[in-house]
Amino acid sequence: MTVSTDSMFNYHGVNTQTATPSQASTKFAHVNEVKELIRQFLEDTQFDRTTPFAKDHELEAAVWNYITSRNMGKETEAAFLAKLKLGVTYVQQTYTFLPFDIRVCCGIHFLYMFLVDDIADGFMEDLQAFNQNFILNKGHNHPLLAGFDAHLRSLSRYYGQYCHSAMVKSALDYVNGRIMEHKMLESNFQFPPGSKLMPIFLRHKVGGAEMMVHACFPKSLFPEEKYMMKYVPVVKELVVISDFTNDILSYYKEFILADEKGNFVSNFAETHHMRQLDVLRHLTSHTPLLVHGVYRMLEGDEELLPPVRNFVSGLIMLFSSHRRYHLVELFADEQYLAPYDEDS
Repeated sequence: MTVSTDSMFNYHGVNTQTATPSQASTKFAHVNEVKELIRQFLEDTQFDRTTPFAKDHELEAAVWNYITSRNMGKETEAAFLAKLKLGVTYVQQTYTFLPFDIRVCCGIHFLYMFLVDDIADGFMEDLQAFNQNFILNKGHNHPLLAGFDAHLRSLSRYYGQYCHSAMVKSALDYVNGRIMEHKMLESNFQFPPGSKLMPIFLRHKVGGAEMMVHACFPKSLFPEEKYMMKYVPVVKELVVISDFTNDILSYYKEFILADEKGNFVSNFAETHHMRQLDVLRHLTSHTPLLVHGVYRMLEGDEELLPPVRNFVSGLIMLFSSHRRYHLVELFADEQYLAPYDEDS
């Protein structure tokens, strides 16, 4: 039975076929195959490789001023500082169209998310109580979580009723996803026979992409009474595009330079009896179709199409130009990507 890529990645539970192995091993893709798949993805999404690397040191200073104003302690501040430039860089690439104060808000949000991911093992018991305490409006023991709670509530300053609630929901899902990953590792979790849908269930939780997408539509620019039902039809596609762009452009770092486990590509390969390279191949063919589908849905909308294009191209710019992902080195022999910026 032939299964379309669209069906595969909408997860109807149909088993997928693995391509005949070439020079790649069954576990790791040969670097040249990965390189060509990533190149094809960049070409198929029509990514402009001449796009300048956006940066704003004033934004970085404003986000840092917020962090220090919270008085979370030296150890927590040091953890924030380690992720400050990455968080601000993410905002600068994807949300260049937003007013400065909203970009500060987004930068703060990404830093909280990064730290929930990076250092939560040190306060996992508190993290497990976070969502319920947030709903019940109870306090938190850890200062980072107290700050995150206050920040989530403050989003109403910039976002309307729908977007604010969607962003909070995404944040709570993100926390639950982080807890699930912790428990999977702690329990040496194995996918049960026949499991097909759990990888995407987990992927959308740990990606936090629903928050990232709704951050594009603050009420000052896109009042919900006028625009909500214009951008809602593309939200799911943008969430999937965000998650899968991350998976595609992180592949070299995670599977060639390292041997990571527990991420989406690894989980999907395991549950669908595929090679990781074949998952990458399907992702790189499927995701550009979603990108162009979004652009077609918004065709002629001069208010929504430009920021959505900015968001998508900014995501690709971030992953392709940041040292964290090592893609400039991957293409160094032909200088396919621009050299790293000093702030990347």
